[in-house]
Amino acid sequence: MITQEVVLAIVVALTGWWFSTGLILFLVHRNASLHGRLFVVATGIMLLVLMSVPAFAVVASPVNTVIGFCLALLLWGWLEMGYLMGFVTGPNRKPCPPHASLFARLRLGVGTCLWHELWLLLLVGSLYILTYEQPNQTTLWTFTALWLLRWSAKLNLVMGVRNYNYAWLPQHLEYLDSYIPRRIFNPLFPFSVLMGAGSAAFIFSLAAASGSVAHTVSYVLVAALVTLGTLEHIFLMFPMGDARLWQWAAPAEVTESGFGDR
Repeated sequence: MITQEVVLAIVVALTGWWFSTGLILFLVHRNASLHGRLFVVATGIMLLVLMSVPAFAVVASPVNTVIGFCLALLLWGWLEMGYLMGFVTGPNRKPCPPHASLFARLRLGVGTCLWHELWLLLLVGSLYILTYEQPNQTTLWTFTALWLLRWSAKLNLVMGVRNYNYAWLPQHLEYLDSYIPRRIFNPLFPFSVLMGAGSAAFIFSLAAASGSVAHTVSYVLVAALVTLGTLEHIFLMFPMGDARLWQWAAPAEVTESGFGDR
């Protein structure tokens, strides 16, 4: 049965996904001279978030569950800002050589985001320790779901996709476009979508079977996020004008270019 708490959780997941993506896009496309100060502020917020995680993990209540979800989005936002602003990327900042094999693109592609991936592992490990055997695991579950969805999306990008928002890349990361071939299909895509849809359905089933309102809200938040992440995979292959959802956050040159869908 769909309860008020379930509806609220879905609204929170949708709003958090939409607003956090737009806010990162907005900040990343500010003047590069502001990036250092913005990232220092974001790093301070990230540290406060990490210190706050245990306080909201000790009690599994609907409010703490929603807060735990938002804390994961804040941590994720810090990582995305660090990567897109060029502070947490990797040792390889060169375009992919023409006609590189899939294996070469994967190897070189990892080099473009190695520090980012190591920070991801560090944060996942930190969240596991901070929430170990605590009643509210929402922050860990949410962050882990974002991590797995991102890896799936990255693999699909390297294997080739039909559509992605190229114009969202800041100028200093334009070399990343060389790692993404344009293809109408890749063999990983259907598997990724099926895995995402199946995972979302499974987590929704856990929500339906849960006897705790807090756990139900937690499962619904994560399941809704996985659903949205799976939908983003579909956007990579089928141009649906999804970037217009963030028209309010995009700089003028991105808006005028059609958001880079190509």
